[in-house]
Amino acid sequence: MDRRTYLQGITSAAAVGVAGCTEIRGSQGYPNESITIIVPWAQGGGTDRSTRILVSPWQEELNAEFVVENYPGGSTQVGGERLYNAEPDGHTVSMWNLPQMNATRLFQNAPYTIEDFDYIGTNHFDPTMWFAGTQTPYENMTDLIDDARERPGEITVGLTSAVGNTALSALLVQDTYDVEFNLVNLEGGSSVRQNVLGGQVPVVVNQPWAFNPANVGEVTPLGSHTAERQSLWPETPSFAELGLDDIPLVDEGLGQWKLMMAPGGLKEEYPDRYQTLVDSYKRAMETEEYRESAAKQGNLNKILRYNEPDNTFEIVQSVSDSMREFEGLFDTFRNR
Repeated sequence: MDRRTYLQGITSAAAVGVAGCTEIRGSQGYPNESITIIVPWAQGGGTDRSTRILVSPWQEELNAEFVVENYPGGSTQVGGERLYNAEPDGHTVSMWNLPQMNATRLFQNAPYTIEDFDYIGTNHFDPTMWFAGTQTPYENMTDLIDDARERPGEITVGLTSAVGNTALSALLVQDTYDVEFNLVNLEGGSSVRQNVLGGQVPVVVNQPWAFNPANVGEVTPLGSHTAERQSLWPETPSFAELGLDDIPLVDEGLGQWKLMMAPGGLKEEYPDRYQTLVDSYKRAMETEEYRESAAKQGNLNKILRYNEPDNTFEIVQSVSDSMREFEGLFDTFRNR
């Protein structure tokens, strides 16, 4: 019996035997210890940086100490399982990513489902973009695609994960134009950035903010997987502008959501603690301190998009449904 099944069993038993006690337990001295924020990526990447600038205002709103712990690996599955197996007592949360969260469940046999977590709210939405090193001859995506036709399998493209939005974008470009890249999983935005800036990888797929707009001039932005230009690199053409709107998910805009989550069972067992986290998180995002810090972090403030817990879960469901449509593409990539 795994931890989740065990906790569900004892929660049900407690509800029958001690009706009405959860509110009393949850209201006494919470939080009475530090709160851990799990980041399923290495330090220095977009998820890590967006989490750390949130810590100070959230600590003040909740009157609690936060500790950020990084658990990279498995395209967020290592950190995901850490959250899944954590006690749902309000002292563990995680800044997680969509669609990686759903992709690990759908394509990597992760033990959790989207119903196994309690959702606190979204943080921001970052579109998917392609970048090339300045040593390459590419000016935009059409140049890259033309070269890939001439040299099948010879152009290395670095991805932030083996599943998720960057891998999906690369797979959709390949499938739409019948080209072949040498796709390499670099496990995170910081690694992607370092590899293309250092010239080890000629082309990468990442998010415009996670890549950091401070790198303008140090790389060549080839195009964003969107219908319109995005706000952080406004000089970069969209796929639709480049005539690449036959690639799926251009009209919707392919990108990455970041959202705050807690282990499943918190909302049921400690509803007051859950609501305290939800309310304090929202207030923290609305503070002037947070908005100013976000602006200093590569204009993160331009892409902040808060959604309430119910709307957050609807977004998770919608992303999960869209990922299922392309399961065959991921299977080909992962089984090669």
